[in-house]
Amino acid sequence: MKMSTIVAGLLLALPSVATADTLFGDLNRWVESQLAGNEASASAYLFLVLGGLLASLLPCVYPLYPITASVIKARAGARGGMLHPVTYYAGLVAVYFGFGLVAAATGGAFNEILRLPLTNLILAGVFLLLALATAGLVHLNFFSGDIPGGKAPGLPGTFAMGMGAGVLSSSCVGPFVISILLSLASQTAQASVSTLLVAATKMLAFGVGVGLPLLLIALFGLRLPRSGRWMGYVQGALGVLILYSAFIYFDKGLAGYGVTPERIQHLFLGGLVLMLAVYRWDADKLTPHHRSERALLALMGVVGVLILFQGAGTPTLGQDAQAASMPAAAAGPQTERKGELVWYLNREDALKVAREQGKPIFVDFFAHWCANCKAFEQLTATTPALIEGMKNAVLLKIYDTDPEFQEFKQDSRFPELRIGLPFFVVMDGEGQLVYKTSDYTRTDEMLMFLGGL
Repeated sequence: MKMSTIVAGLLLALPSVATADTLFGDLNRWVESQLAGNEASASAYLFLVLGGLLASLLPCVYPLYPITASVIKARAGARGGMLHPVTYYAGLVAVYFGFGLVAAATGGAFNEILRLPLTNLILAGVFLLLALATAGLVHLNFFSGDIPGGKAPGLPGTFAMGMGAGVLSSSCVGPFVISILLSLASQTAQASVSTLLVAATKMLAFGVGVGLPLLLIALFGLRLPRSGRWMGYVQGALGVLILYSAFIYFDKGLAGYGVTPERIQHLFLGGLVLMLAVYRWDADKLTPHHRSERALLALMGVVGVLILFQGAGTPTLGQDAQAASMPAAAAGPQTERKGELVWYLNREDALKVAREQGKPIFVDFFAHWCANCKAFEQLTATTPALIEGMKNAVLLKIYDTDPEFQEFKQDSRFPELRIGLPFFVVMDGEGQLVYKTSDYTRTDEMLMFLGGL
């Protein structure tokens, strides 16, 4: 399968990322509704397993299916059996249990890490490598299961690979961690041993659901039809699917640094064209694997030069954006303009204007490292209905670096801020809470509460 086929397939597979975000939002709301009022009941755990199962069927988890089949087939060998598939599944589920402990004990630091632009860019690089490996363009021992000395692959290695699959899948279903841990954060700021275990077992139940299709594929999906030319087309299709996953994470990562969607698409497609050009160079002298490795190295070299240029010549994007967003002190309220909307940067200024005009207050808690915060900011600049609706409110933006952010974080009404961003609040003119959400896709609900006050 040629790299040109992969590039052509990706060009046909670049629909708006908003479609996937809508699926995430709908499923996330369903999980939240089923968890409401169920602290640690059997029904809550059942719904978590079902929620994890549904989450595993979303597009961004798909790339793990062929990877799982390839890894388990190679490691189990001709004997097959259940030992390696079950061990792989145990490694994946163990990751979710550990994530529950870490996320509960650190007050949401884990979720913040998942939203970092750098995290998303690293995952984009991982999926790019996996896409090329799935299409047969690069060789990874990970797929072959070969062990030096001819020894059979061991169970510890299979367990570790299952843990790797757990990490990759968690980056896809990371938003659900917020829903699972909200009840813990709302009860206490200091987690006890019992509450930590409750959070960890809830994450364990969710991981059981997420990993169930992978277990079934590992157990029953290893008897493949006789190989032939059709296998190359299947590999190419899977490579395109995984490459699209790389684009999703690439998009979120650069959006977190303030890069516009148009530039993100140009950068991604430009990188693929560069790789294709290097891959085709000396095609008659080198093997496809060697040419693919050289293309990856060329791309890494270009990225490295850009990073050096950015670091040596200009401030970081985040610093530029924050400097532009935080004007010097002057007479009157401090504000910033984003597109057609004007945001106040001080709570007292926003309250004063809200009382005078009889309008509600919409609060956006914002951080430059938060990819979903940037995604919502993009919506407020490109969605006409949202723009018009938000003009009916006094808009307040609280940066994570502002002293006011810590004041809100200690407010018992907003335990979500101890878990992570984004977070949005609607208040009346007196500062009383009316509505809150951590889901930036719930724009219809936001507008409903803004219009009803």
